Amino acid sequence: MIQNNQQDSYRKTQIDTASPEALILMLYDGALRFMTQAEEAFTAKSNEQISNSLLRVQAIISELLTSLNKEKGGEIAINLERLYLFFLEKLTESNIKKDPEPMRQIKPLIEDLRSTWAEAMKLHAKNAATPQ
Repeated sequence: MIQNNQQDSYRKTQIDTASPEALILMLYDGALRFMTQAEEAFTAKSNEQISNSLLRVQAIISELLTSLNKEKGGEIAINLERLYLFFLEKLTESNIKKDPEPMRQIKPLIEDLRSTWAEAMKLHAKNAATPQ
């Protein structure tokens, strides 16, 4: 119990002190973690855990969706919006049908977005550190 409280406290501190860019990366990481948990639940045929895990992924994707700034992000933000809505559709389908395939179809896309975001953060940090 104490260890869980320490982990929760550590996670809360991480979130409270993270940059907006790091928060997006954390969201992608969380989505992938819960997708892995859902895959395990599908294997175990645990409908309750399947539903809980997929609902958490949906909540994360919804958060990513609401964080989009279409004014600043332009066409990229519009395309991400379409992609996130597609993800939500596939996650809902997977949850309703208790079929892992729709979720498995989108997992590589989320992994790619996560990798791309991490790379963009590195490039931004490198460029910010380089004197102009």
